[in-house]
Amino acid sequence: MKKVNLILQSKGGVGKSLFLWFVAQIEKENKTAFIDLDESTETSATRLGTIVGENRVRHFKILNENKKLEREKILNLFETLAETKTENWFIDFGASESEEFRRLLEFDIPAQNLSEELLGMGVELRIFIIIAGRDALISCLRYYNAMKTILTDAIPFVALMNEGTFGGLESIEQGATGLTNAGIEFKKFGGLGESESAKDVIRLITEHREPSSLNFAGRLTYKKALEQVKQILE
Repeated sequence: MKKVNLILQSKGGVGKSLFLWFVAQIEKENKTAFIDLDESTETSATRLGTIVGENRVRHFKILNENKKLEREKILNLFETLAETKTENWFIDFGASESEEFRRLLEFDIPAQNLSEELLGMGVELRIFIIIAGRDALISCLRYYNAMKTILTDAIPFVALMNEGTFGGLESIEQGATGLTNAGIEFKKFGGLGESESAKDVIRLITEHREPSSLNFAGRLTYKKALEQVKQILE
């Protein structure tokens, strides 16, 4: 059974690429492969390629010239993954691609039908929906709630709270309480904090350097954030 993980959120800049960067660090010794569907940028594919090797990262376009999802392209992609030898895949959907995937499930192929067809081909889907704070929160929650209604119990999904977008410790705690009160079950990632070592980890990611190049404080910050993602993947 192929495990195909979709990273979704119709709001841009919420931390999908950050989450996948940590996933790549965890999976670099395994045979896990990655797909970048974000038409607006290939940054995610480039960063992941420096970690796991370019041969394990692919970039595809599934939107047409009108920025609409081409049904056959996404279905053909799933079919192709079912025929590969790789058992574990992570797919990074851009903002537009995430919204179009929601529309596909709402108006074209019900989640239950898609899940059943894919299971028949040996593909099991799991969906991660990123939730960011500050100005992105309302849009993120709107997308999450829409997907929750569409997915029901057909496809397993989990919300991921990007702590780094909620501000300081007090704001993070308030954000977590707010999500809990809204009835959202979530897991946290991106807990880098606001220290200088956190900035060092961000620079590490943008400059495509190895974690071993961090100083002692930076390595501790990195390992803490890495452990969050490990727990999510368990």
